Amino acid sequence: MASYKQLNKYNWQVVISLGYDENGKKRRVKKQGFRTKKEAEVFVTETLTKKNHGYIAPTNTNILFKDFITQWFNDYKSLSIGINTRTNYLSRINTHIIPKLGHYKLTDITNNIIQNFYNDLINKEKLNPSSAKKILETLNNCFKYAQKNKLIYTVPTEIETIKINKKEIEFWTKEELKFFLEEIKDTYLYTPILIASMTGVRVGELCGIRWCDIDLENGYININNQVIQDKNSKNLILSSILKTSTSKRSISIPKLLITHLGGIKAQINPNKLDYVILNRQNEMCNPRNISMEFTKKVAKYPNINQISIHSLRHTHATLLIFNGENIKVISDRLGHKDISVTLNTYTHVMEDMKKDTAKLLDSLFSATANSC
Repeated sequence: MASYKQLNKYNWQVVISLGYDENGKKRRVKKQGFRTKKEAEVFVTETLTKKNHGYIAPTNTNILFKDFITQWFNDYKSLSIGINTRTNYLSRINTHIIPKLGHYKLTDITNNIIQNFYNDLINKEKLNPSSAKKILETLNNCFKYAQKNKLIYTVPTEIETIKINKKEIEFWTKEELKFFLEEIKDTYLYTPILIASMTGVRVGELCGIRWCDIDLENGYININNQVIQDKNSKNLILSSILKTSTSKRSISIPKLLITHLGGIKAQINPNKLDYVILNRQNEMCNPRNISMEFTKKVAKYPNINQISIHSLRHTHATLLIFNGENIKVISDRLGHKDISVTLNTYTHVMEDMKKDTAKLLDSLFSATANSC
């Protein structure tokens, strides 16, 4: 199973036989540099343990990391992400990852190497912690894929990173939302803002809604697509690839929105493939343009919180939370990957509600005491 050879006083070599591969070729691990035979024996034990778990021995996998991460991206990751996300991934891979890590063998990359890589991103390349975190996430996804395919035993991205202070989300109160909707009631912005605030959809999803996605009879909007602007060509694209696998969803809508959309549909008699939200030239709407138009309109009312259009999504969620809706239901409406994303995003809202919980208990027990 394993043979040992002392090359000189402080250099032991070991050769481990791992059987045969699918082509009938002998598989083995050969490594030297151990100061004692005992060190070599420990390595043999670890290697055989990994083999028994289905792991391909490290020295049997000679692929360079630059080749592996390129293959991972082209054959796997790029198939499930949108065009702009692909551009961002490629930028991280080609600008930062391959130049610094590409020359390593996949199986030679350790936590220490990744730690030094991260430190250089911060100290030498002067990236902010958020940008460095994105690069680290790309690496983590790649290594997890390698681990799943039994090419590496552990994912070497558990390192020390700079803690990023999360900004508190901004949102409107019920009164602020009602005020703004009333102010824009007879304007172009009313329909998109009403949909966004009543459903919590992302702005790209908002622009991608077509009449065939709306079920007025049963009161649902189905999110199947989003409109994005290609960073390279600047063209608008209707994409069926959404932010997460759970972003394709059905969202129940209130009577206020059903009535409003029903009125528009009766008035214009649209084709089922027509977009619900169009620009002022009756063409596909650019999410960026509608975001800017919203921001400009909000700026005219200094008496309300100056939020972005994305914050209508937070407004939708917080209003539901404050009114006692189940957090899982809210998570599904928002299209979050899992409930933990929702809980982490609205942590401060939950904290605020702790005081209300105490007041609720006070009222419950005072009512019980009074009845006695």
